[in-house]
Amino acid sequence: MLAGNRMKWAIPAVLVGVLLISGCGGGGSSSPSPTTGGEPLTKQELISQGDAICGQALDKFQQLQQNPPTTAEGAATLTQQLLEITETELAQLRDLNPPASVKSSMDAYVKSLDKNVAVLKQGLKAAQQNDASAYAKAQAKTVSQQVKRLSLARAVGFKECSRPAGTAPGSASG
Repeated sequence: MLAGNRMKWAIPAVLVGVLLISGCGGGGSSSPSPTTGGEPLTKQELISQGDAICGQALDKFQQLQQNPPTTAEGAATLTQQLLEITETELAQLRDLNPPASVKSSMDAYVKSLDKNVAVLKQGLKAAQQNDASAYAKAQAKTVSQQVKRLSLARAVGFKECSRPAGTAPGSASG
């Protein structure tokens, strides 16, 4: 029975890493300090800072995912850690002051990330309740919205944000 319990969590636990990376991350780079309030950033500054924020989150995701969990408790712990990274990333993106030319695109992208965080929290709750089916369902919902998040990130000009793991920055994949 223990082996069966581990197996039912192995695939969803692996998925959570892929999903969170595709939800927010990108390639690694160092982040310039975000500009809040005051004058809006130029579009290039926004893209540079946003991509750097997403890249830092991906680096953290990848470190955590080197040993995928095989139990509900492990999946819940990993998901909680990944959510904390994602929420920090989202707060940093919100702190950026976009230029008027991409403000509506940035707002739409941030809104899509908020929705993704809500779904991931559903997955966390499912893992905490040892409900592998509900956990997998939440992860599947995240995957189903990946292309939309990527499209919204591209509308801002981001190349790293919401880029699926294993694809090159700016590639058409995902």
